[in-house]
Amino acid sequence: MQTSFWVFVIFLSCGWAHAQDYVDLFSADYTITPANVFDSSNIATRMQEINGDLTVPIRLNDSATILTGVTYENTLASFDLNRPRESITGLTLKMGAHLKHGDRLSATYMLLPKFSSDFEHISSRDFQLGAAVLLKYEQSKNFNYKFGGYYNGELFGPFFVPIFGFYYLSPDEKFETKALLPLSVALNYNFIDNLSVGLTYRGQIRSYDFEIPAGTEENRYITRSTNEVYMYLQYGFKSGLHFQIHAGRSVGRSYRIYHEKVPFAMPLLYFGDNRTQLNTDFADGWLCKVAALYRLQL
Repeated sequence: MQTSFWVFVIFLSCGWAHAQDYVDLFSADYTITPANVFDSSNIATRMQEINGDLTVPIRLNDSATILTGVTYENTLASFDLNRPRESITGLTLKMGAHLKHGDRLSATYMLLPKFSSDFEHISSRDFQLGAAVLLKYEQSKNFNYKFGGYYNGELFGPFFVPIFGFYYLSPDEKFETKALLPLSVALNYNFIDNLSVGLTYRGQIRSYDFEIPAGTEENRYITRSTNEVYMYLQYGFKSGLHFQIHAGRSVGRSYRIYHEKVPFAMPLLYFGDNRTQLNTDFADGWLCKVAALYRLQL
């Protein structure tokens, strides 16, 4: 499961290390699914997702880099039986810094304000504020590990995620592993100069203000919980432009509508959770994704 914030996963898993000598400045992807059947029903919905991420690092000196950028995400689907397809959108501003605290230790500090809503009626409920801290210790030229945490004021309540990760690059520089648990894992093997294959996992927990009625309750919101596993093929040009084709599967996916809150939450733990779900889940399914990114070699 992740929390995520795929938003800051991209940021925090960026290089800023000797082993990983690149940073992805821009990425965009488009995902579609076949028909997904609702539980205990023959009714189905198709889902479409569009995501974009822009990172603008501003180097001050050898020890400090300002990190800025923006992330966009949009999901289009029917979120309950007999409802039309509806759209939920997240727009996140990324503000922070990467600081070196020694020869081996560095840290990334991020402030992550975002709007997360169906954008039918704009209000203060559409705004959320998150923050993340990730420390990185460089064990060797080809290996480092990371630890930290992420917090966000979700619509269901305060949400905190402890993070542990590592990065490994094989001596021949063909096999690469990146992990930020419980958020993401990526395995990549470069078998010829510009062509590579890989396996990725990502998890997300997000909440969106949802003003369109699902009953008589006020202050409705959607909690998105997804775990996705992909295999992909990537081709990269010397200019830095890369293209990817993904095929994957969702596991334990849900888009659940609530109006009550919980006192505090962590991955897989919702303390004092007495909420009543206001919609019907649809099943897990296959995913097809195409992506493009611009990678800057450092």
